[in-house]
Amino acid sequence: MLDAHQLNIFLVAAETLNFTRAAERLGLSQPSISQHIRVLEEHFCERLFIRQGRSLILSDAGRALIPLARDFVKQSTRIDETMSSLKGHIMGRIHLGCDAVLGRYILPACFAHFHELHPEVTISCQTDFCDPPLESLRSGNLHFLFTNECFPSDPCLETLELLQDEIFLITPSDHPWANKKAIAVMDLPDGKFILPAENTDTYSRVNSALSAENLSLIQLDSFLTLSNPEAIIFSVQKGLGVSFSSGTIASTISGVACLPVEDVQITRSLSILRVRNQLSTAARDAFWEFINNSRNDFQTRVLTP
Repeated sequence: MLDAHQLNIFLVAAETLNFTRAAERLGLSQPSISQHIRVLEEHFCERLFIRQGRSLILSDAGRALIPLARDFVKQSTRIDETMSSLKGHIMGRIHLGCDAVLGRYILPACFAHFHELHPEVTISCQTDFCDPPLESLRSGNLHFLFTNECFPSDPCLETLELLQDEIFLITPSDHPWANKKAIAVMDLPDGKFILPAENTDTYSRVNSALSAENLSLIQLDSFLTLSNPEAIIFSVQKGLGVSFSSGTIASTISGVACLPVEDVQITRSLSILRVRNQLSTAARDAFWEFINNSRNDFQTRVLTP
């Protein structure tokens, strides 16, 4: 009979195309990996891997098995988690998606609190995506998606808004503007700017807000453009210029002052998404309930060390 454990070993081996690396990832020996793969090949009467010199490639049968094995392993995991929940145990694995900045500055406190309540649930948080994150959510590779992007309304998706994040002008703490309560729009062209890249959400939101005040980012004196939000903040911290940044993130880094721009407010929402009516588990239901019950104090909690 097929074994979910063996199929999971096959999936890791198919991802790494290296039995030694697969063994390291799974905490097994290389001979053990080879033996499990051999048993599967005997079961199917098919070669799953082909050795070419010192490299492995998937055979046609191996490539065909990957999506079937994924479905089998997911279903096996769901059965185990569901049966455990009948005994009052909330256990299992949750797969989340978010961008790297959210994963570093906002979500760890949330994960820690949930782990205190449900220590038998493990969380896998993905920040790099081979497929678009929304596609990964729909396919079931992700159970939840944390995002500050706005997606078109979709009746298949359920959304909870968690906090409002304001985008501020940020300066080095010793900058002449740092002691001001706010900066007038007309004073912005006097600054030396590090701008977010044009393809970023921050650029789009800031430029749209300034356009309402008859100013655009391309009119500012800029000598450096960066796409990474952290790189922008650390460049400002080192005195290279001023910029625009998430107040939630910038407030956690010393040496940087956050200032509002007069008559301009730029906010975006952090939300969590899941697919409605998707087969769930006790662990996933517990996580969604935890997030839902925590919405009122989410912003305070995530910003409190």
